Amino acid sequence: MALTMTRTRTQTTLTKLAQKLGEVKGELVFVDEWMAEKGAPVELAHRRVLLVEQAEALVLTLQLFDPELDVDAVAQGEGWRKAYRVRSAKSLRTQYLRLHQASVSSARPPR
Repeated sequence: MALTMTRTRTQTTLTKLAQKLGEVKGELVFVDEWMAEKGAPVELAHRRVLLVEQAEALVLTLQLFDPELDVDAVAQGEGWRKAYRVRSAKSLRTQYLRLHQASVSSARPPR
């Protein structure tokens, strides 16, 4: 019985980690595409660094849980967009930038 419970918990954890990795990959694609445009906000560079670090940490964690898992096969997901509760791409960008400008300014050391 205990073995089954452990296996179930491990599988659930792997699934959640893979879903989170897919969401981070999806958000990273969104940020990369936006940064490629002329006049893209500079705050995106800071967010991109955080996303890359988060993706690397998730990949490492997944590989520790299951060394045979092909993390490159995890597809990008769109679940990260749900937190912004917007329908249009323009609204998404406005909301995204508003949220992440605040997080960048709060992360800066005081002068």
